[in-house]
Amino acid sequence: MTNNLQEPEVIRYLNSEIKRFDILNYLIDKYKLVNYLEIGVFQGENIRKVKAPYKNGVDPGSEGYVVPEVDYPMTSDEFFELIREHDEIKYDIIFIDGLHHAEQVEKDIKNSLNHITDGGFIVLHDCNPVSYEAQLIPRQTIAWNGDTWKAFVGFKIDNTDFKCCVIDTDFGVGVIQNTTGQPKFSLHSTLHWNYLNENRKQLLNLITWDEFKANY
Repeated sequence: MTNNLQEPEVIRYLNSEIKRFDILNYLIDKYKLVNYLEIGVFQGENIRKVKAPYKNGVDPGSEGYVVPEVDYPMTSDEFFELIREHDEIKYDIIFIDGLHHAEQVEKDIKNSLNHITDGGFIVLHDCNPVSYEAQLIPRQTIAWNGDTWKAFVGFKIDNTDFKCCVIDTDFGVGVIQNTTGQPKFSLHSTLHWNYLNENRKQLLNLITWDEFKANY
């Protein structure tokens, strides 16, 4: 596995002043959000800092950790199948940080939209890959983003009535605000690295933290 921890973009993101939990807590505080779901808890360092009154964690423990914050020690597919018939189970904010493969992230977005409140938020980690190598599947670098960006961009292209952006901090934190529109999902064969790299700001709607706070 390639050690890319000294690459400038990796260093910049590792030193981000604003972390993903800061963004989650900003939304929780501003919109008085109550119910929080985290997909991909790992060692629990993020979910412990989230200030929502009610929190659920989903993680199968495939990386060797099942911390106390994990209420559902299973895959996200298994979790959403478990609650599939329970339309009453709704979350105000869902954080997706599980398997960073576009196909899985797309499924996580789709399933999350079935259990998100009107106006609620889906937040995704690792939406702005630091290099070509860092977004390859299978994983080849220590600092790894996977191709989460493809799922986010594909959704953004198909669903222009949803408010979508990526905040340029902590390896790119994507935000999708739920609307009353019917979400669409389709295959985008043009979503390759060069296309992203040449059109990154537009494709991701890449904005600063200050721009995010001014618009949300």
